[in-house]
Amino acid sequence: MAFLDDSAEIETLDLLASSLTPQLRSTLMEGLSDPIMRKIAFSLSQRMRCPVSLLSCVNGVISHDSALSALPDVMLAGIADMAPLHGRIIIAVEGDLIGTVVDAMFGATSSDFSSRNDLSVMETRIGKQMIELTLEGIAEVLSSFTPLNWKIVQYETAVSMLAIADKLDWMISTTGIFETSLGIGSIRAIAPYSAFEPFEARVNAQTWLIGPSLVDRRWSDTMASLTAATLLDLQFDIVRTQIPLGIARRLLSDQILPISILPHAIGHTGGIDVLSTDYGQMDKVICCRPVAATNSDVFLSRAQRPLEKPKAPIILQKMQSALDEQEPESASRVDHVLVDFTVRLGQASMTVGALEKLRVGEIIMLDEGIEDSLTVFVGGRHFGSGEVVSLGGGRYGLRILELTQLPLD
Repeated sequence: MAFLDDSAEIETLDLLASSLTPQLRSTLMEGLSDPIMRKIAFSLSQRMRCPVSLLSCVNGVISHDSALSALPDVMLAGIADMAPLHGRIIIAVEGDLIGTVVDAMFGATSSDFSSRNDLSVMETRIGKQMIELTLEGIAEVLSSFTPLNWKIVQYETAVSMLAIADKLDWMISTTGIFETSLGIGSIRAIAPYSAFEPFEARVNAQTWLIGPSLVDRRWSDTMASLTAATLLDLQFDIVRTQIPLGIARRLLSDQILPISILPHAIGHTGGIDVLSTDYGQMDKVICCRPVAATNSDVFLSRAQRPLEKPKAPIILQKMQSALDEQEPESASRVDHVLVDFTVRLGQASMTVGALEKLRVGEIIMLDEGIEDSLTVFVGGRHFGSGEVVSLGGGRYGLRILELTQLPLD
């Protein structure tokens, strides 16, 4: 069953097209509008000695004509140059908010604001102070990105005198609704969308996506949290050596291979040796206990790591030479090539966070019981299982119990 009309024209969609990609300029004030308006409320409360609280703030990108037509009939607005950005910004304070602040400061004269048609001389003076405090609050929040030097160049009470761009130009309009003890009112900031183009470039240059000067803390915290919760598989080896390929080819079940046991089990993950441990048992389960690498640090440095590929014991080299003499027709120089031979004690799962907090003497429980056989690897491949036996005189061997793969050919 077809979901689309076969005649429909289909073309590749460019998801990174500018018309589809959210622009930083259009979201810049949206992300900063709340802290800006809260800063304004705090400044008004402190400087005007009138408790002012922020109820809500709204941000949007609208045309110049729409932004001005949405202003209240009674208001006081200030126009400021946005140096060093290009353009001007309008700060408009609603008359009702100015009136409530004045009444709260000097005593309420009326609770009915529906009859307000104009601003008194006192309200105009206080309104100018509110505009200046608003401009200072905006500049202070934005100054964390770039130094600003904004100054009021004119005050107006008529909307018709507030044009700062063509009526079709796009504006970023941010409105805060504030409450005082006597009523509510709004403060609106209107700035040209194009004015934030150089500001956008400065912010981009500071973000971690473009440059290293500004760290995205939220991203860093998220990555740190995810990393700490990442589960690792730690493997613990007690034998690491190399044996001639000819010996590995001839290994059979129940044969005993001379080995040297490492002084400590080596814990590793992702191909990296991480720590050295003692090993023993607890509740019939094999366990390991980290030992200090240096200054009580459990983690191995590169300089402290043991040889990952020690040479084959002399006895194994002699055994290979003896086999060559016994079977001259099958003797090959390739049989003397050394391959990695590893005996694994077991493994344990642990998060990165738990591994980083690991200390000397802590117990790590492995997934192997004391009666389980050891895992054998040849050339990095799971080769079989075995058990360590004593050969006397401080010598050890590995008895092959089971082969999971055919002998190497």
